[in-house]
Amino acid sequence: MNSTLDNVAHVEEQRPRSATPFSVGLLGIAIGLLTLWLLRDNTALDGAARSTAACLTIIATIALYELFVARAYLRPSAGLAGQALRPLSIARVALRLAALASVYVGIGLLYWLLPEYHGTFYQPFWSLIRTLAPYLMVAAPFYFAWMDRRQREVDDAYMLWGRLVFLGQRPGNWKPVREMLAGWMVKAFFLPLMITYLSTDADHIGASLATAMNAPFSLASFRFMYDLSFTMDLMFGTVGYLCTLRILDTHVRSAEPTTLGWLVALVCYQPFWSLISNQYIHYQGTMFWDNWLISVPIIRFIWGSAIIALVFCYALSTVAFGLRFSNLTNRGIITSGPYRFTKHPAYITKNLSFWLVSVPFVEPLGWQVAFTHCFALTAVNLLYFMRAKTEERHLMNDPDYRAYAEWIEKNGLFARIGRVFK
Repeated sequence: MNSTLDNVAHVEEQRPRSATPFSVGLLGIAIGLLTLWLLRDNTALDGAARSTAACLTIIATIALYELFVARAYLRPSAGLAGQALRPLSIARVALRLAALASVYVGIGLLYWLLPEYHGTFYQPFWSLIRTLAPYLMVAAPFYFAWMDRRQREVDDAYMLWGRLVFLGQRPGNWKPVREMLAGWMVKAFFLPLMITYLSTDADHIGASLATAMNAPFSLASFRFMYDLSFTMDLMFGTVGYLCTLRILDTHVRSAEPTTLGWLVALVCYQPFWSLISNQYIHYQGTMFWDNWLISVPIIRFIWGSAIIALVFCYALSTVAFGLRFSNLTNRGIITSGPYRFTKHPAYITKNLSFWLVSVPFVEPLGWQVAFTHCFALTAVNLLYFMRAKTEERHLMNDPDYRAYAEWIEKNGLFARIGRVFK
């Protein structure tokens, strides 16, 4: 009897399954970084081309796992059958393709209307589009044809949107259309930023590594590892926004339903962040951690190591998503990697690193300026706190997340710490 109870308790304490194993993400980032390394001296390729190649190798690596090992397309959440459910309909495929084309036209029109996208800043993104567009045009009809025969829901969002745009038929249920359009808006906003930042990193990370290798255990080493962490983060951010595919079970299940959730997320990114951080919540002073501790090398080393540990944890939090990373949408619940310890490892480690890097409490201009900077950084922390809370409220609609949240409440890092001090 006691053995049975012990087994039940053990089952109840099992961590909910993650949509993607952490080990698969680690394999993907290893392949991606290896690709960047192998292409580092290829002068025929710019940062955009090298970063695109690295992202494609990550996608191929993880997609092979999802398709042939995990067989993610057979999960109930994918909404697909293992065998064909109906004969192929060319009319349905054509309508879905037309719906997809109309979405691309709409996004292109927004890019054309908004001056933000007219400069050279987003040139790496346009380069990526020119590279991938021909392949997408060839692959899309075959993908929709395969989906048409196996998708359990015939009247999906693309069918509903196509009928509305081209046939004038209003959908009886607007929710799939709203979710589909919201998912595309998220991708349209974040993908240009991710690929642009990543291509910039890919251009200089090789030089950063060479500098670090020539001066081991120096500040250059810390800077390389710091840059490497954000390169890893950006690689998986780019991969996530590229791969919203039902066949991989990485499609958008739902999008953030509140205006507040969208505002607190978008304000953390360009072009909004530059405007707000410079005018209202500027927390960086004239002193940073490396200059502050220059006279105490041992503490400087420990302080720098803590920063690297935090930003690496932040990067690994993104890597844990595999092909599923995305702001403002639910594309599968992640419970592995850093997420086995807390629901928000990325936000926690990133915000702690802000304090350690900028040291706003150290200011040669006086305590009043230091206090102002600390207050501003606290405001930034509160912004991320609001992001965490709006995301939780959104994800709690998913029973998988509710199970994960309950498990974290009992078994997470903070729960364990709390039990120690009881």
